[in-house]
Amino acid sequence: MARNLPAMVVNRQGEVWTQQGKVGMADSKQFLNSLGSEQSITTLTAILPTIIEQKFYQIPIADYVPVEVGTGNPFSATLFNWTTGIKGGDFETGLMNLASNDSGKVSDDIFVESISRKVISWKKDVNYNIIQEATFAQGTQNMDLIQAKYKARKKEYDLGIQKMAFFGLASNTTDFAGLLNQSGVTINTTLITETLSGMTAAEFNAFVGSIIETYRTNCNRTAYPNTFVIPEDDYNGLVNQMSETYPLRTKLDVLTQALKESTMNPNFKVMPLAYAMDNYNSAISGLNKNRYVLYNKAPDSVILNVPLDFTVTLPGTSNGFDYTSAAYSRFTGVTALRPLEMLYLDLTAPST
Repeated sequence: MARNLPAMVVNRQGEVWTQQGKVGMADSKQFLNSLGSEQSITTLTAILPTIIEQKFYQIPIADYVPVEVGTGNPFSATLFNWTTGIKGGDFETGLMNLASNDSGKVSDDIFVESISRKVISWKKDVNYNIIQEATFAQGTQNMDLIQAKYKARKKEYDLGIQKMAFFGLASNTTDFAGLLNQSGVTINTTLITETLSGMTAAEFNAFVGSIIETYRTNCNRTAYPNTFVIPEDDYNGLVNQMSETYPLRTKLDVLTQALKESTMNPNFKVMPLAYAMDNYNSAISGLNKNRYVLYNKAPDSVILNVPLDFTVTLPGTSNGFDYTSAAYSRFTGVTALRPLEMLYLDLTAPST
């Protein structure tokens, strides 16, 4: 018979909550066992306490894209922002003729439009039964099978959201694009003709002196960038010296300082990204190249929405033997709300 237990959710800190408050931690074996499964424990001194887990390329998404979690109706099919602009005559049409009894009735107005993006749902289960858990636990008391399954599902979700944030969804990049494949962003193929780390001092100086002006021209001088994403292998090479004759500063130091000064922003960041490397994105439609991204990382310029964060349901059973716990989430792709405030600089590897 199924246990009649309240609905539970797990937040990003691993805390388990019901409507009555916090009831436990998701990584607590004692708490998970209290939900209805039995853990058999046997001492076996040959089992080492360290569990070797698979490792993956992971980076903090919010360092690259503003992420908005839990805003608005979590079950809406579409999210949108209003956008407005000035509609009317130029400034001088408002000049008054004080010699006339008619003060004039010239007025301005605004236009109102919306920027919308679709929301998609994700769900995965964790399934186990009493025999499976008890059998696996024999002689392996330091290995919690159920906890490992929970962690594996969360890891898959985190890696999937991370990849989606940069490449979009492979099944639908039109509605769910990533930072690296926005359809409305200008692509410049002339400013970077070889890797930054491979440029001579003269070539590097020429690049540094023109990159911000290229960006400002592209956005009609309405914004300054605050983030420059570089393919990771090229970023790593920027630790070489700007001058071999006078090895006083690295190229990375020169580039970072120049961008801070030209944007008048001491917090400007130069960031490495493996996904921007051609051998990492070769299977992504429209990429297969080294893509450098210069943009304004601000929530009113580019955004990733997660209306419903990763949520876990209480393990339930219909027969007292098999248990299932569902996890679900709802999210959008990355949306360039102001596409002119983002600039792609592409370097296509020469054919061999």
